[in-house]
Amino acid sequence: MISFKLSELAIYGNYKLQGNDAVINAVSTDSRNCKDALFVALKGEKFDGHDFIEKAVDNGAIAVVSSKELPDNITSKVSVILCNDTLKALGYCGYLVRRQCKAKVASLTGSCGKTTVKEFTQAILSECGNSMCTNGNFNNDVGVPLTLMRLDNSLDFAVVEQGASHLFDNAHTCEFVKADTALINNVGGAHIEGFGSYDGVYRGKSQIIDDVLSHGGKAVVPSDSKYFERWSEEYKAAFRDGYLFSFGTHDFDLVQYSNVKDSLDGVSFTLRTPHTKFDIKMNVIGAHNASNAAAACALALITGADESKLEAGLKKAQSLKGRLSVHNFKNFALIDDAYNASYNACLSAIDTLSLYQGHKVMIFGDMGELGEAKVELHQDVGAHCVGKVDELLCVGELSKYSCDKAHNIAKHFNCHSDLVQYARNLLKQYPFVSFLVKGSHAMHMDDISKELLALGELK
Repeated sequence: MISFKLSELAIYGNYKLQGNDAVINAVSTDSRNCKDALFVALKGEKFDGHDFIEKAVDNGAIAVVSSKELPDNITSKVSVILCNDTLKALGYCGYLVRRQCKAKVASLTGSCGKTTVKEFTQAILSECGNSMCTNGNFNNDVGVPLTLMRLDNSLDFAVVEQGASHLFDNAHTCEFVKADTALINNVGGAHIEGFGSYDGVYRGKSQIIDDVLSHGGKAVVPSDSKYFERWSEEYKAAFRDGYLFSFGTHDFDLVQYSNVKDSLDGVSFTLRTPHTKFDIKMNVIGAHNASNAAAACALALITGADESKLEAGLKKAQSLKGRLSVHNFKNFALIDDAYNASYNACLSAIDTLSLYQGHKVMIFGDMGELGEAKVELHQDVGAHCVGKVDELLCVGELSKYSCDKAHNIAKHFNCHSDLVQYARNLLKQYPFVSFLVKGSHAMHMDDISKELLALGELK
């Protein structure tokens, strides 16, 4: 982390500094792990960091950010930044580091595939220099500042993932990221409840373009999106002047992909960039990853990557745990895609499962935060399974609508354990079974994946 002074944070946020100024070399939101750090007391739905300030000080915190006046037994030991919003103060800490970093910062958002594109982009940029990226899915208003505080002056590039579930989430994190380049991977059926509508999703994602273009940066959008004409009209000058580009399946795209062939050992396709064209087979499954690869190449190129490094970067890219991770055993395969579920990602996962051998089983839990579209989108998932998989096994109230549309191939279960027991019995009935596990994070579908993995490890 690049250090900053408490007084800088106080001035930037118009906060009150109680006590002496100090140089901050580390920031923590965990009272158990804050030795020699600035402790920021965040307030969540289930906890309030202010209740742990004394513990943080006992554990070695050198200063505290608080939205509450603190007693003398605290202020006599450490300096305090008094503010009205500790979450925003955490963001400002991230920005105070970001503004000193000389690395090119690329940011990305989208309804699904963000983390995969982030990893692909990082793989490419790491071929071109010293690069870092968001850990896991640290992409919200807490994770983004913590990511920014990992920046240092040894870096040439940084890739920051920005998630959003409400209209102004991206605008909020953009205030701290101040990216040089940005990408919208897609606009689809995710977090509709929080955004209010599909139009809200479009406007929320587009905030990342607005921010980057406002300070002379460059951005990329998907040409195959139903919103591309709207971007083309609303950002006509940016396209014309070479600040906004596209990726997709069209000749006019900065990066174009074609000839996509998905198989059990990886997806292959052709990529065309401004000055090169190559065929590649990646170490990941899923036809949608051809689009993710093109997106990553486009973002990497506008951030400063050498075209000659694209292929090498993509070839070393890997799937993350819980995202179409394939586990092969003697009598079954498990495609673990349990981390989360958006509508578009579910359809892609079903298409991938359809390529597998044996008895094909989609294990599906409810998708979350879909608002008024929740019934229709769950029905569509069920309908998409017909003709592509042999059985659809569901858990959750909303997935009942998927069962209705999948008709006789669908079964609904009241709990995870009943579903897992049924899956165990399938292994006795068929010589080979291919399972795919998918559902929203709140449905804890990873528990099902773990139980199935344990069956394979016992053999």
